[in-house]
Amino acid sequence: MASRGRTLKYLAAALLAAFCLAFARTDTTEKSMVRAILLEQGETDWTVGLLYQAPEASADSSEVSDGIGFAAAQGPNLERALNNAASLLPLDANFRLCDYLLLLPGSSWQTISEYESLVLTRQCGRTSALMAACDFTCEDLSEATEESGELLTALLQTLKQAQRSSPRLYETRTDGGLLLPLLAVEEDVLSVQPEGWFLSQTEQTQWDAQKTAVYRLLTGRSEEFTFWMGEHPLTLRRPLLSVAVEGDGSFAVRLDCQTTSDSADPTQEELAQLGTLCTQLLQERWQAGQDLIGLGACAALRDGSAARLAPTKNACPQLRTDVAVY
Repeated sequence: MASRGRTLKYLAAALLAAFCLAFARTDTTEKSMVRAILLEQGETDWTVGLLYQAPEASADSSEVSDGIGFAAAQGPNLERALNNAASLLPLDANFRLCDYLLLLPGSSWQTISEYESLVLTRQCGRTSALMAACDFTCEDLSEATEESGELLTALLQTLKQAQRSSPRLYETRTDGGLLLPLLAVEEDVLSVQPEGWFLSQTEQTQWDAQKTAVYRLLTGRSEEFTFWMGEHPLTLRRPLLSVAVEGDGSFAVRLDCQTTSDSADPTQEELAQLGTLCTQLLQERWQAGQDLIGLGACAALRDGSAARLAPTKNACPQLRTDVAVY
């Protein structure tokens, strides 16, 4: 009797496993897996592009593989444009592997907010999606990929390489601004530009390469950081940021970094110049309402005060930034 009971349990477990596998396959390989969403907001309408993985490809894998397709459509609002684009896919759209959100020319902070609201109500994406900006349009991408999908595969690979510098969608709720990596296509070659695209409720502008590198150095949003402080490039990596509140209430910010093997050795003058650039950017962002490295939290920890120092209520405190290499 005991043996028969065990046999029934094993049979039930096998049937359950078979059902789960069948359900999983139905939920993935029989749908078009959307890997990235492209948003283009015009004055009177929206354009949405969907970078998707064809059902016959390895759609249940988060790795880049063959079978990448692209579909784009317009609509009077974001939801209609998204529905129109989804209707062009071979099968029903599945957004479980939608890891990227690309903002095309014309996009703003409002674009991000409207899309996030749609994600929360319709599950047509992920709030953990990584964001990037592009200098091309959905029409440009469609024309460039009419004969070959190699550029689409390259796009996913490039996005994967830029993950470290890409903020996530949910960060719009916690940060006063976001610096996005900027992707460009030149002669059918896709690349991440040294410049960045900064977005906030009041700003949408392209930053130059040096300002972009300073921002990423302070926030640790890259693998390497290249600066032209003299005749030769200075490339830093592995920044360690520390913040101390001094007795007079000012802040001492310190960055300890390594240089890459092919980088020139920095002089003290160059490190001091880089420290000044960091201080200037911290002050600029504070005046714009963004506490970039959490100075308010550091002051609250020291003082034990519930009245946190904040850029929306207080002037920028005195601070200095020292940069050293080890």
